Amino acid sequence: MDTLALTPPRTQRRQYSQAFKTHIVDTCKQPGASLAAIAQHHHINRNTLYRWLREAKPSDTRSPPISPSPARPQPIPTSFVPVQLHSPLQDCIHLQLLKHDLTVRIDWPVAHAQSCLHTLQGLLR
Repeated sequence: MDTLALTPPRTQRRQYSQAFKTHIVDTCKQPGASLAAIAQHHHINRNTLYRWLREAKPSDTRSPPISPSPARPQPIPTSFVPVQLHSPLQDCIHLQLLKHDLTVRIDWPVAHAQSCLHTLQGLLR
């Protein structure tokens, strides 16, 4: 009996220019940037992106020395009155829809969750 061994073609490892890596790292450092979304958008493995971020940090910088903490916690001034702030976004349903370069963010009041459900069902049909 003859056997035929099929081996998959060897794929070459992708190579990226230093300029491309720098651009992606700078994009990741922007406030509110989603590393997973950036990696997905550019078809880069997330682990590769995290490695680029680690490598981009200068190795010669040292963190400042940590000052020792006091043995006793500092007393809270008696004039301090804790206040709980109410954020309007705490009572919202947050949706973020991504498709290619388009991002749609929807904040829906929790009090109207049923209408949010019906709207989403209509969108997803």
